[in-house]
Parts: sequence; structure tokens; C-alpha cells
Amino acid sequence: MVVFNARGLMPPVFTPLNDDHTINYGAIPAYAQYLQKSGIKSVLVGGTTGENMSLSVADRKKIVDTWVKAAKTTGLHIQVQVGGAPLQDVIELAKHCVTAGADSLLTLPELYFKPKNVDELVSYVAWVAEAAPSLPVLYYHIPSMSKVEINMPAFVAKATTRIPNFKGIKFTSNDLSEAAQVLRILKDGQEMFLGADTLLAPAAMMGIKSSIGTSVNLFPQLAHDILAAVEANDIEKARLAQEKLSLAVEAHTVEGEWVPIMKAGMEIVTGIKVGPPSLPQVPISAEARKRIEGRLRNLKLVK
Repeated sequence: MVVFNARGLMPPVFTPLNDDHTINYGAIPAYAQYLQKSGIKSVLVGGTTGENMSLSVADRKKIVDTWVKAAKTTGLHIQVQVGGAPLQDVIELAKHCVTAGADSLLTLPELYFKPKNVDELVSYVAWVAEAAPSLPVLYYHIPSMSKVEINMPAFVAKATTRIPNFKGIKFTSNDLSEAAQVLRILKDGQEMFLGADTLLAPAAMMGIKSSIGTSVNLFPQLAHDILAAVEANDIEKARLAQEKLSLAVEAHTVEGEWVPIMKAGMEIVTGIKVGPPSLPQVPISAEARKRIEGRLRNLKLVK
């Protein structure tokens, strides 16, 4: 029986790039150490934040290998997002994750010939899961990017009955009403990860205690504080911590697209060099970067 035991905060890691857009594999071990020392126990490799959909299969495999190696010294649970490529490549990546020693998989839906209903989406996830039968497999619901807008409670219910190693969902949507319905359907051993950084506190109050949010890379302590306050039933403390995290996110979002702005913020806040975004995305301007830094300094989140 496949067991999935990752819970809590799971930052989706950036893929460090050099200025010439080659991958800076050498930055990953120190990145992993930083997260482990910040109280993080698991990471998502290759999500939207990791830009794997813009990378070659060969590069994606090597990134997995490098993170798995880093996990040997940090103890991090390595979840890998394998979707966002032709199905045969997704299957190849899923099989590679098994042999490489990854701990769990996440998959996007087919992005061009999109699934149109619950049955088609379940079939797609089943093909991926069959390629890695020994690993927990979760589905990545991100309709704002994938444009696959299928009822998630119905999908989760059917996937649970048809896919033995289906273990949950990353729910990147602001629809907490639908999220609550999914939560009620999940079985023991399954988990839902919220993908909305600015809704961490209200989701936790509803019982959604796990999260995959880019901002956790930059502000892990704020995210820890939010969940701890909710657990202690200190609603005012949770609200204030959530407001600070939301303002920190908003300090970035006025300056451009998600990955370029957050990569800039990661360097400003942590000093870890994650480099430019992968093509076709482009870095934000030096002026925009300075404005982000100024806002974060006003929030006392950088010195």
C-alpha cells in the first residue's frame, strides 16, 4: 500500500538559473539547507514556481536528481510536478522519479488536448499514476493557468475509487467553498494543499492545514506563525500574520508576472541567487526590484 505522509508547508522551489539561462544546479544544496533550517520538511520541485513547463525533459530529470541528492542530507520530502509536457514525456518523467528516489508526484492535466470532464481527467491522472505505482500521486488544480475547470469534489471522489495511489490535490484557486467540499471527500492518507498564499489563515480555520505557496520560500516564519496561531485558536494573531504575508505578496504583484517578481523577491529577502526566469519570461527591471525592496523594508521584512 502506498503511504503519503507529507503535511504542512511545502514550498514550491525555484529553479536557479544562470544569466545565460542555463540551470545553476550548484545553488540547490544551499537552497535545500536554507529551507530545512527554516523548519521546512518537504518541497515541491517543478511546479509553476519552478518553471518546469519551460524546460527540457533532460533538464527536468537532472533537477530531480539534484534535489533528491540534497534530500539525503536535509531529510526533505521531495515531491515532483511531472505535468506540463506531452503525455509520453510526462510518463517518462514519472518513471524517472521512481528510479531517482523522489517521494511523491504531482501532475498537471494535459494542457493542449485538455480533459473536458471528470472521466477524462481521471483517465489522464491514472496514466501518470500507473507509470509510478509505488509513489503517491496528487493532482495539480490550477484553472487560472491550465484552463481546466472541472468540478474538483467530483474528480477527487472518482479518482479515489479508480487510482490506488491517488493521494490528494494541490488546490490553487481562491474558491474556498469548493475547497471545503474537497476536504470533506478526502479519505485517510490523502491531503489537500492550498495554493493561495493570501488565504493561508482562513483556509487553516476551515481545516486545510497544508499549503504549497511560493511565498513560503521567502517568508517561512510568517507562514509557520499563521498556522501556529490558528492551531492555538489565536484568531487575532493569525489575522495579523496573514495581513503581513498578504502585504508582502502585494509588494511584489504590482510589479509584474508571478515568477519573475518572486524570483527577484527571493534574492532580496534571502540572498539566495535564483537568477532570471526561464524564457520566454523576462526579468523585472532594476527599478521594479528596488521598489519591491523598499516595500519589504517598510514591512520590516528585509533590513
